Amino acid sequence: MAPTWANGSVVTITHGETGTTFRALVEKDKAGQIVTLCNIDTPYEKLKVSQHDGETSWGAGGGKFAAFAVTPVDSISNNTFTFQLCANQKKLNVDGSEGWYLGVSSSSAASRGILLTPDHVLVGNGAPCTFVVSEVTSRAHMQLSSATACNLPPLTPSQLESFCREGYLVLPRAVPLPLVHDALRRINHELGKPGMMIDGGVEGTAKLAGNISNHPAILDLYRPVHTAVESIVGQGCVVPPLGAQLALRFPELCAPYEPLGNEWHTDGMRQGKWNPFSLLVGIALSDTATSAENGNLLVFPRTHRTLHNMLQSPTDKEDLLRACVAADKAWGQGQHLPNLGPPLALKL
Repeated sequence: MAPTWANGSVVTITHGETGTTFRALVEKDKAGQIVTLCNIDTPYEKLKVSQHDGETSWGAGGGKFAAFAVTPVDSISNNTFTFQLCANQKKLNVDGSEGWYLGVSSSSAASRGILLTPDHVLVGNGAPCTFVVSEVTSRAHMQLSSATACNLPPLTPSQLESFCREGYLVLPRAVPLPLVHDALRRINHELGKPGMMIDGGVEGTAKLAGNISNHPAILDLYRPVHTAVESIVGQGCVVPPLGAQLALRFPELCAPYEPLGNEWHTDGMRQGKWNPFSLLVGIALSDTATSAENGNLLVFPRTHRTLHNMLQSPTDKEDLLRACVAADKAWGQGQHLPNLGPPLALKL
């Protein structure tokens, strides 16, 4: 029987023998049997186990050394479990039996790890032992630590002027690296699962299945730039996003070419209706600073004024909307779209 704690819940975990406790944020797989325990104060840090000596620590990454198979001790109890490490399942634990389990050891012993009390330490290579788990809340309400919650200040007058003039604005190093790494870890984890790539991506490529686009690790990328976005849209006028587009770009085998000035699209216009969002916030998760051919985001500087003027003209407006709707669903491929001139590949 899988544990009933909700994904994203906060639980108190109590060692059955010593009564020592700690709290953690739960991250579950789809089946619910495999869990990762995250630090409440810094949720991108996971409870992980050293593969050599079973020492526990909070830190980023970990893979199988941060994942536990949770098993109820009997068919009656619904709150008492063992936590077996997904790695080293055939390796001998401290008692000489097979499998590494989460356990508690005396801090005076040779074991090292997360200190629960002055006398007890959490270990990852223990023998099977029971923990009583109680759910504190089914949805964690937390604030990112100061290490990751360094929100950008409001935009300066010169930045606002640049945005209005060029139609885009680049904010270097706006998102802390721990948040970027956590998002990449989540995306790459999903990419490694069989069957997660499905049809429907850009230009005939595949896209990632599931609801990873609204995972907290993805949505947290927006937090540091919220104040900057409010500088443009208006304070109190921005609704935090409930999901994101994961724009996966895979290498192409064709010869390099220069994009044309009519290979563009504006979200919503190709459906022939007004789209309700005000602006696009893009977070670069890949290094595109060294080349313009690394799947870079392309922009058409200052052309927002060109399109604005066309939309003010009844004749041009109808022609523009008709061309957008008739264009290819993804990019347009130049089908009667206005030539906006050569695009600029942003090196981020």
